[in-house]
This record gives sequence, C-alpha cells and structure tokens, in this order.
Amino acid sequence: GPPMPLAVLRKQVRDLPYEFVLDDSLAMQPQLKLSGFEQVMLGARVSRSGTVTQQPGEPRGDSGPVSTHDAAPVRLTIDRVGS
Repeated sequence: GPPMPLAVLRKQVRDLPYEFVLDDSLAMQPQLKLSGFEQVMLGARVSRSGTVTQQPGEPRGDSGPVSTHDAAPVRLTIDRVGS
C-alpha cells in the first residue's frame, strides 16, 4: 500500500476509549478508499503537540494486518513509546 495513512480520525485523550467504524468516510484522499485494500494496519498515538508527524517519546499502539472485509472489532492498545 501507500506509505502515507489512508485514513485519519482525530480525538482527544478524554474521548478514550473510543469506538468507531473504519470505512471509506475516513479516507484522507477520495481515490484511496479503504475498501480498495484487502488489509490495512491500524495505529494510534497520543500527540502532545497536536502535529501530524510522530514525535519522539509519544505513546502509541499498532495492530497487525486487519482485513477490511471483516466486521469483527479490533482493540488497539496504546502501550509503547515511539522513537
């Protein structure tokens, strides 16, 4: 897949835990819809600065490959510090 995120959802820490449906409405670019990919990787991070790019020391969590055709819930835990 592309090197940049396909979708973005911005929330405040106070909103956590947060449940959402991952679908084409979250696509960053209309031509790169989530439904056009068999699998995606999910990631979440807490940004102290609010910037788009990850900064050293920011807490984050990542998933393994997730099928875009599976409706099963995925739990993403922010459990490590990014470098």
